[in-house]
Amino acid sequence: MAELKWKEAIEKVLNEEKKQLHYTVIAELIAERGYRVSLGATPQDTVSANLTTDINTKKENSIFAKTDKGFYILRKYLNQTDENTLDDSEPVIVDDKIVTKDSHKIINAFGIYWNRNLIDWKSTRPDLLGIQQIGASEVNFKNQIGIYLLHDSRETIYVGQAIEQPLGKRLKDHTTDRLAGRWDRFSWFGFFPVTEDAKLNLDVKFKEFTIQNLGDILEAILIESIEPRQNRKQGNSFVGLEYLQKESPEIKKNKAKQMLQELTDRL
Repeated sequence: MAELKWKEAIEKVLNEEKKQLHYTVIAELIAERGYRVSLGATPQDTVSANLTTDINTKKENSIFAKTDKGFYILRKYLNQTDENTLDDSEPVIVDDKIVTKDSHKIINAFGIYWNRNLIDWKSTRPDLLGIQQIGASEVNFKNQIGIYLLHDSRETIYVGQAIEQPLGKRLKDHTTDRLAGRWDRFSWFGFFPVTEDAKLNLDVKFKEFTIQNLGDILEAILIESIEPRQNRKQGNSFVGLEYLQKESPEIKKNKAKQMLQELTDRL
């Protein structure tokens, strides 16, 4: 089967499911069912952008309808649910590039409980590799800036900021300082968004920061990192999505060598 265009793939998934779906689920189903092989670095954002652009441009003539924040359905199945108005913080496509209307959003990408042992710390600024979903292009977050947390098996033991020094360098320092033996996982909340070609947008500009923005970002980080049971929404300052950790190639290579050595020793 020939690869479908993004809009065609989205329509096909929604037509098969005949119900509202979150755009992250739509992206995952597109990949699972092979409707697209080339997913890029931000497939979930691309799905959201295509849906939002089509609805914004065609209004009631769009084949898609938004039912809730992040949820979409084919308009012909709209009688199954209620249609809400478009959220201005959703991404849209301008000149084939994904942008967001609400530029005061601060946290554009994040990772939760990444494993320290899946990173090669020998480099001065180690690679921090992540993917938006299985099959997407990997992104290197070593130059990301933002807030990070260090965890042990029981609790969060440290909260820091990677501003003057990027995330990769700050985490590297914690492998040799007083915290070196106290953490095995980390979470991070980055300010730089990810582009479709798997790069960090280091030139992103933010509007004037307000007390409300500060409250939003603190709330967002606490909700995502602590995951309190009574909170049912994501923090207000999130535009981007969670990135899943990808094992460093060097670590994978070393594991393969170790396994081969163990098999050899048994012979």
